Amino acid sequence: AEASEAPVFDKAGMMVRMMDDEDLARTVIGGFLDDIPKQIEILKGCLEAGDVPRAERQAHSIKGASANVGGEALRAVAFEMEKAGKAGNLEAVSARLPELETQFARLKDFMNEFINHK
Repeated sequence: AEASEAPVFDKAGMMVRMMDDEDLARTVIGGFLDDIPKQIEILKGCLEAGDVPRAERQAHSIKGASANVGGEALRAVAFEMEKAGKAGNLEAVSARLPELETQFARLKDFMNEFINHK
């Protein structure tokens, strides 16, 4: 699915993976929100250095982390970046960076709502 069509936050899917444990979900989401900005910074560094294999691996990591917490739109963008990296197309990876950051910001809003909603 295109990122534009994918849900920003598949809360139901994530809760299945967390076995409906809301405390666990909050902990996992907290870790995710803490970690992804660092992952995105590392990805930017790879792109600036022109390191396509590392950029591809980094996109793959972000994809996996997003999938784990139901961040479907973010996962979709990271997957596109990973595919572009596999193809050796650094420009295509770089071109999707703003979208990656936008989707993360959107996901963060949804997740903060989930965390703060007791």
